[in-house]
Amino acid sequence: MSSDSFSIGRRAVLRMLAAAPAVPALIGTAGTAGAAASPGARAGQGLITRPDLQPPLVEISTPAANTEPGHVLLTPAGANVLNAEAAAPRAATQPGALIMDDLGQPVWFSPPAEGVIANLQVQRYQDRPVLTFWEGAIEVPPGFGNGQYAVLDESYRRIATVRAANGLQGDMHEFVITPRGTALLLIYSEVRADTTPVGGQPNSKVLEGVLQEIDIASGQLLLEWRSLQHVGLDESLLAVPKDPEQWFDYIHPNAICEDGDALLVSARCTHSVFRIDRASGEVTWRLGGKRSDFAMGPDAAFAWQHDARRQPDGTITIFDNAEAAPGRGRSRALSLAVDETARTANVVRSNESPEGLLAPNQGNMQVLANGHVFVGWGGEPYFTEFGADGEVLFHGRFTESITSYRAFRSAWVGKPLDAPAVAGLPGNGSTSVYASWNGATEVVTWRVLAGPDEANLAPVQDAPKTGFETRVDIAGAQPFVSVEALDAGGAVLGASPPARVG
Repeated sequence: MSSDSFSIGRRAVLRMLAAAPAVPALIGTAGTAGAAASPGARAGQGLITRPDLQPPLVEISTPAANTEPGHVLLTPAGANVLNAEAAAPRAATQPGALIMDDLGQPVWFSPPAEGVIANLQVQRYQDRPVLTFWEGAIEVPPGFGNGQYAVLDESYRRIATVRAANGLQGDMHEFVITPRGTALLLIYSEVRADTTPVGGQPNSKVLEGVLQEIDIASGQLLLEWRSLQHVGLDESLLAVPKDPEQWFDYIHPNAICEDGDALLVSARCTHSVFRIDRASGEVTWRLGGKRSDFAMGPDAAFAWQHDARRQPDGTITIFDNAEAAPGRGRSRALSLAVDETARTANVVRSNESPEGLLAPNQGNMQVLANGHVFVGWGGEPYFTEFGADGEVLFHGRFTESITSYRAFRSAWVGKPLDAPAVAGLPGNGSTSVYASWNGATEVVTWRVLAGPDEANLAPVQDAPKTGFETRVDIAGAQPFVSVEALDAGGAVLGASPPARVG
């Protein structure tokens, strides 16, 4: 595809289903004490304690082994939200921000108040870890966002909202917090331009790529870069529309990272990565595309790419979406050794999915601290962790036509301020108690309390946490129940209010 539309057409859906491995046991979001999580009582079929949450189903085909510690961060978006022609997931599934464990179990799930969420990740702000994401509406086609950026602390409180300056709307593709407390973000700005030199019409609608740096605390604009001042329409690999009222998404920027006194910007529709001088805004070199300043070594060329990053060892990593023909036909996580003196670029590492996926859009490549690589396959509903030697250490997917713009593995400690949730249902001579705590990462054990009324509850059973929602069966018909969440040392992290059984 030529633009970064979040859509998945019918052909893509059929392709992803055909490429899917044999379905292993599905991981649900409810469990029975002392047993593996059961797919029977899970989101979509009804969380007892949190019926307001319907996260998507995930299946893990390669269980985690020797992976980097941490949770998996995704932003599931139903295909029906993004493209009316695509096969839609079941109505119960919600889009949102999802943190899950290596079993595919949700740890934290937050659907948007409206619109969609994209690009959930862990960053640092004011010398502490924070969650960040974009929220807003997506224009399809060609696939860009109008919205703003959220910064949440460990208790999931919003401590900052970042908006683009000069009356513009922030795009979902990028939000990078710098060590200085500023944010780098992207904008798609509609302008009118003469596209006749590239086969279009005069006074055509063109999407100009805008980069801004914003001081998070004050909202002050510190830097603005506009693509049409530095990158010509003739660098685009996208055919110009004949209709002047149809957007010409000629550059499609989708990633930014700092590179010393410069910025690296990935521009999908030029098949290039630009190095931009901060002071002048000039493009000092181009990697890839029509005007590459580098000789691309064997198999080093990339197409329709995402997520270009300078790594500490000097390499540049890229999620190479590739193209069906006459290109590679398979997307990959690509690492290039870029010699800025000799002006050469050569492949250091290349990882493809076990299915040989061709992701039509989206995607990312995260280099982990231990040398592993975590890959989100974007327009295909998969995610993978590769070892240092390229071995697949973890691999999974959404079970339906759902995508996530990016996927990350990151350490995260969540300490929600609300209380755990509890519900009790009567059984045949027993009581089933359900417990959950959305976003709490340190819960190891649930302690169940029961009694004749709210004022007279006593501990009756401890049980290990088994998934997002844990079920504990206790003897007898209990009128009231509550739960306490315990950490690994047995300390009480939080307690639910009492609940009447029934």
